[in-house]
Amino acid sequence: RTYEASDSRISSWDRVCNHAMKHQRSILLLAEWADPLFYQGIARYAKQASWHLNLDAVYNRHLPVNWKGDGCIPMVESKEALAYLESLNVPYSSVHWDARREGQEAADYFAGLGFRHFAYYTADPSGAVSKLRIEGYVKRLDTMGYTAETLGWNDDDSATEMAWDKRRKRLGDDLTKLPKPIAVFCIDDRMALNVVEACIELGIDIPNEVAVLGVGNMELACECSAVPLSSIRIDFETVGYEAAAQLDRMLDGQQAMGAFVLPSAGIEERRSTYTLAVDDLRGRKALRFMLDHYHDPIGVEEIAKAGGLTRWQLAKITRNELHTIPLKLLEDTRIKKACELLETTHYPIKRVAYEVGLGTALRLQRIFRKRFKTTPTDWRRAVREPVGGIGHTSGE
Repeated sequence: RTYEASDSRISSWDRVCNHAMKHQRSILLLAEWADPLFYQGIARYAKQASWHLNLDAVYNRHLPVNWKGDGCIPMVESKEALAYLESLNVPYSSVHWDARREGQEAADYFAGLGFRHFAYYTADPSGAVSKLRIEGYVKRLDTMGYTAETLGWNDDDSATEMAWDKRRKRLGDDLTKLPKPIAVFCIDDRMALNVVEACIELGIDIPNEVAVLGVGNMELACECSAVPLSSIRIDFETVGYEAAAQLDRMLDGQQAMGAFVLPSAGIEERRSTYTLAVDDLRGRKALRFMLDHYHDPIGVEEIAKAGGLTRWQLAKITRNELHTIPLKLLEDTRIKKACELLETTHYPIKRVAYEVGLGTALRLQRIFRKRFKTTPTDWRRAVREPVGGIGHTSGE
């Protein structure tokens, strides 16, 4: 009886497996370009759902002719790929991040650093994502009373088809003519690399003359740049996983909730924007010293001396150009770095205080209670708690 029962269970399992194999979903991954983490997110969901993925459009760089399957996960912008997607006549996920919000975030970030001159750079302003990022950036600056220059673009030319040497010359000419210091928002990290290259070739100081911010936070671009790139984070793995989950729900017959929008993940600050923008060259030098030595036991006297200024002169510069005082700037810098360490490390509070130049845990705790009405420990716990789910649009 025992053997018969086992055989029966095995036979039932075989039938389930055969049924599953016959109905295994075939999914086309249609991505003209994506961060590797995007693919990892899709792969993680596909493995859980026992999907078969068609990767012709990813690895062979061609649209599979007469492909027949159950659904598609697209990340495309070209007219050819969009037309192909519609021709498939299968369900496909609709996933994106808040590109307009990213542009707004870039404007807020640069303004917070004290910049009063702004520009943006893209090779193709006609793309849907580029348009939204530029729109968000320009309109947010407009509400602050600022305008943004356009770099390296002429309506008579197609920058995407222009030879690199010609594009670089145009970009270099534009950068040379612009007032300094200036903040440059690049539509993605690849564009940011172009700006860094042009600045280095021209001997323009990054970030003290030109600050450069990209989008995507791609490790290959940001960490391997001659000047490490600051970038707006995009959680590509979550984008991929949620795109696959959305498609699976559609294939199960659930009503689509509209495109889900990935919330902003903040800015990963690196050397390319690590500055405080003031017009006075001595003030700029003094503040550069502060940013580079905030973790040392320095005060306003040392900061002013580094720029060849008196305390009074430094205070006048920061008051007129940054609307604050040097002592608060130093504390702001230290607290900002303390928050980064609390969020990204498991350092004890005492070590966090030491690493950012505050000396003691008690001093750090006092500042946190005054600023945030909480302790460093409770702040760390709060920022590390899992956030809510992905927001969906109304499907309009």
